Amino acid sequence: MEGHQRNLYLYERFNARVLGVSRDDVITLKYFANSLDLTFPLLSNVTSFLGVSVDAQPDGRPIFSRRTIIIDKAGIIRYVRDGSPDFKDILLFLKKLNQKGGKP
Repeated sequence: MEGHQRNLYLYERFNARVLGVSRDDVITLKYFANSLDLTFPLLSNVTSFLGVSVDAQPDGRPIFSRRTIIIDKAGIIRYVRDGSPDFKDILLFLKKLNQKGGKP
């Protein structure tokens, strides 16, 4: 999240907006955003819609996988990567998407 916050000005150059998505409740997200000085919105409880999986560890506690998703202006998912964000890859993809008017 902090990496996305640092790159907001670059994302904006490519007409991109950042949203954080979590299964946490709204109050928890508010405190989380404040603690990291995040200025972009955080959404609660929409992870299954976006395909972010919830797996159970042996002790029964859930673990949440990270996923980066880029959706174009028409609402079409154009980019999906699991794991921690690769900011260089994201910026290169956004540049390509922006140059082609939203269609890679």
